[in-house]
Amino acid sequence: MRSTIGPSRHASGIGIALFAACAALLAGSCGGGGSREPAAGQAPAEAAQPSESRAAEASAPDAGAPSDAAQAGRPAPDAAADAAATGTATEATPGEPAATEGAGAAQATGSEPSRSAPRRLGELVFTEGAVTLHRAGSSPRRADIGDVVAAYDLIATGPGARAEVDIGSGAAGGATVKLTENTAFYFDTKELDDAARRTVLQLLSGAVAIKVDRLATGSFSVTTDSAVLGVRGTVFIVDTVPDGSMLVSCDTGAVSVRSDGAVTTAKPGGVVELTDAGGLRLLAVQPEALADYRGAWRDEAYKGFAKRALSYTSAYAKTLDGGAPTLAAAVSRLRAQQPALDAWRAARAAGRVPRFTDWTAEKKAVGAALFDCLKAAFAVERPYYRLLELEALHDAGVGVGALSDGRKSSSFFGSFGKDYAGLAQDLAAVREALALFSWAAAGSPLGDFFGAKAEALGTGAALFEDEDW
Repeated sequence: MRSTIGPSRHASGIGIALFAACAALLAGSCGGGGSREPAAGQAPAEAAQPSESRAAEASAPDAGAPSDAAQAGRPAPDAAADAAATGTATEATPGEPAATEGAGAAQATGSEPSRSAPRRLGELVFTEGAVTLHRAGSSPRRADIGDVVAAYDLIATGPGARAEVDIGSGAAGGATVKLTENTAFYFDTKELDDAARRTVLQLLSGAVAIKVDRLATGSFSVTTDSAVLGVRGTVFIVDTVPDGSMLVSCDTGAVSVRSDGAVTTAKPGGVVELTDAGGLRLLAVQPEALADYRGAWRDEAYKGFAKRALSYTSAYAKTLDGGAPTLAAAVSRLRAQQPALDAWRAARAAGRVPRFTDWTAEKKAVGAALFDCLKAAFAVERPYYRLLELEALHDAGVGVGALSDGRKSSSFFGSFGKDYAGLAQDLAAVREALALFSWAAAGSPLGDFFGAKAEALGTGAALFEDEDW
């Protein structure tokens, strides 16, 4: 499952800013573990150099002070994850209403909405800056506190933005997910019973800090470019770089990391690194040194990546240009199954509980068309969202020049949104079709429908595995 797109590793300032964002998120929500992380209030191009970030540690916001944390510029509200345990999450569908009343005012101050009402599964509980939600049938729109991020909705943060999504926290298998800037992901989650939940998070770009509640049974997985992470109730951070390299670090618990058949485990005292060339490394890092280590890792990774950013822009652009027509053709074939998809959408909205024996012929026909869509979508979705991240770096002066096909990077990114709007809509349509197919499958593992072919889907196959880590 190794990433094969492009040649390895944003200027030092950007690396520090991104690291500080994610580090502060974890320290705020989970009480930290070891030294205090540096605050990062600067925009990427103006981020502090390493010596300045070390000095900023002394002024990092105290845990439990959300308003102070918001003023610092990066950390998400410190009490969010713990306070989530006081709410009762409920399942949500893509048809749920958008924002709760007063969400805009809460966002403007970096605060949280009232906790008098139970939180809904997938509720957006904090936003700052440009946070967008993309759901099939509509263009990406600004997301606000109180919006529900349903299964297979795409949530993304822009430069300097951050967000937090509650996925049933406070109950077995629930979680809070905090996004730093230039991060995109979607998820699927199913309640297996009152004490178990199975969740898969597809991390397409950026970095996340995640707190997973106790997991006696069920599972929580995170997929990246070329790795699948299996989690047992824990607090951890996943840092990724546009070249596919990754660092997994734990505050508590353990995370199993699988890539190209190899498996190793991150836990307090040891981090797991996946290099851009492939291959996992378990590195000893004491908890008290973790903040400094992660800061140095991101700084070095982005410093090295800055030299190759233009090459990756070229490679990802080539992948999109070649893959977009394939995806469009597959989606066109899927639309021939629209009557079945419409029927499932209506039945789900009406509250019907499907049985495995329902729609047998329709599931067979949709499954065949959907597999081709998934194969095409998984080939281009990460390159697309990586290019959005690279666009932010380009705006900061990283990766400027001529692409391998002769296009100027300024022209390429200047029309990127318009040129690939159709691809983004096709990706959203595939995600919705997968959500509907999953509902109609009535709890049967989707891998049963695709069989051995699922291996061709790379790390995306984790969505269809019935695997207990």
